[in-house]
Amino acid sequence: MKTKMFLLLASVALFSGCDKLKDATTVPIDTNLKADIPVVVVAPTKKSAGQADAVTAITFTKSQDLTLASNTDIAPYLSKIKSIDLNTLVITITGLSAGQTINSIALDVTGVGNVFTQTNITSANGIFTPVISASILDAVAAKLTSDKKITLTLSGNTSGPMTFTASLNLGVTVTAGVL
Repeated sequence: MKTKMFLLLASVALFSGCDKLKDATTVPIDTNLKADIPVVVVAPTKKSAGQADAVTAITFTKSQDLTLASNTDIAPYLSKIKSIDLNTLVITITGLSAGQTINSIALDVTGVGNVFTQTNITSANGIFTPVISASILDAVAAKLTSDKKITLTLSGNTSGPMTFTASLNLGVTVTAGVL
């Protein structure tokens, strides 16, 4: 009877200890992944002498990679990353002058699709937190976890020629094995 009781208690201790052992072999890393994407929007060339001078909207597209290796907090753990959670995304648009408007801007991640689309951005409202569904955040996190990088593509249209920088700041929690 004592042997059966001992085995029962030992198995309970063993199974409850697995979670503690797992926690002891991983480390959470709270950090920010940042990407500054410079965009130059130029006026299209006129097709004929009869074309009107007024330009309605000018489109743009710019792509850039975001790699985990570029983050000093994460770089030592690259081969030990178990999971990534995306917590926040804040976009800051700089370089707009008075009267310049980004009519529409969209962020796509290669292999995931559209992350968000925002409209009517001016120098007065150039900092925003887009509304993103949890499933999209999870898909981007899974892509980062597996590939250790993502390709970001900004596209949209503006009220005219301009130069601006879109700064992306992603708040993440990375779970990695201990070094």
